[in-house]
Amino acid sequence: MRVFSAQTSASLTTNASSPTPIPGLTITLPAGMQMGNQWPSALVILNVPNPYATGTNYPGGWFGLSVDGKNLPAYATFTYESQTPQSTGRAPTTLVVAIPLTGNEQKVEAMWYGIRGSTVHIDSACTLTTVSD
Repeated sequence: MRVFSAQTSASLTTNASSPTPIPGLTITLPAGMQMGNQWPSALVILNVPNPYATGTNYPGGWFGLSVDGKNLPAYATFTYESQTPQSTGRAPTTLVVAIPLTGNEQKVEAMWYGIRGSTVHIDSACTLTTVSD
């Protein structure tokens, strides 16, 4: 079993309106070896333990993954129930995806953006981890 991990080390914010890379959360998946007619997969985990969002239109955050520049359809989000929250509680967010390995290395990036014009804040360590055979 092989495990690769990347971790953020500083406070980060984004007010992007479409998926953009989270600085420091990039991993290169190794090339796989085909077994019969199937390729093995890598389990990829994006853990954002304490994000929060600010804004005036039901703020929230979107988190996803990109493989070789292509956003995957799976994603994780959080939003607040109040249009303008008096307090921005933390919203632990985790995304787990199985990514098929290929005969080539693949670049995996964690992505994020602010929902409905909000600003997403990260002020604790976040990780991008892969586990594969």
